[in-house]
Amino acid sequence: MSFSTVEAQQSLLIPDTLSGSIFNLSIKDSSRVFFSGFNTATYGINADYLGPVLFLNKGDSVQFHVTNHLSDTTTLHWHGLHVSPQNDGGPHVTILPGATWSPAFTIRDQASTHWYHPHLHMMTNKHVSGGAAGMIIVRDSIESALSLPRTYGVDDIPLIVQTKSFDASKQITFDNPYDSIVMVNGTIDPILNAPAQVIRLRILNAASERVFNFGFQGNFIFHLIGTDGGLLEAPVMLSRLSLSPGERAEILLDLGNLNGQILELFSFASQLPNAVYGAAQPGMGPGQVIPGYSLNPLNGTDFRLLRIQVQSAASN
Repeated sequence: MSFSTVEAQQSLLIPDTLSGSIFNLSIKDSSRVFFSGFNTATYGINADYLGPVLFLNKGDSVQFHVTNHLSDTTTLHWHGLHVSPQNDGGPHVTILPGATWSPAFTIRDQASTHWYHPHLHMMTNKHVSGGAAGMIIVRDSIESALSLPRTYGVDDIPLIVQTKSFDASKQITFDNPYDSIVMVNGTIDPILNAPAQVIRLRILNAASERVFNFGFQGNFIFHLIGTDGGLLEAPVMLSRLSLSPGERAEILLDLGNLNGQILELFSFASQLPNAVYGAAQPGMGPGQVIPGYSLNPLNGTDFRLLRIQVQSAASN
């Protein structure tokens, strides 16, 4: 745990939400100021960067209207949801510029965390790294009967974790070996104000290639309660959790005794095994290299993702 000051940090952005049975989504060119004095070109879904969190309920019939305002053809894929191929938004289900795609399907998944993003052949990384992505939260009657944090943005927090590279004019590039800028929910160097109680973090690795080895300074213990497929039968006590790109996890963090303190979430990349992207050695042996890989300060080192400022518990 750290007790240092946080004047230079930015409040963690909490994405807006959408719920109901009809969802209108617009994928568009936009821009955002990530660095003072620079306007960075981005993609967004109903926003200038990233998209709203979609709340879905098991058993509901839903309709999406996805309009492509990009100059590129794109798709929108419901990553993790059980849907038919024609509704899945894969590379073969394209949306031309100016067109609207309107899939409809029944939510068959149990309570779980998923995400959505473009999935066009050879363009997925560009569109997702540019910001066209968002989280999906599925709820069901079993999860709602459990004593779990579920007040969105207060004790149930989405964490969309990415690393990016920028050129000299602070435009996003797609040279993955140089992805040395860490973002959570599109926020660089973020801080989250959280209540001194048990909170739920929904973590998504939305990086292009990087594996994160999540943990808290001081080996602070947390409990894994859900993975890509939904809730586990019982919580699992952990101090480290590795997630590859596209993977999700739900964890519980007990902040009850930390009022007034700061807890730091890290990726402990120094502990990743060789041949994992993000480890010190990207191959099984020293002769296997990726050009530029060793120049990235994140590779093989431990780095902070988020600070959590613990405050008085939320009132009921």
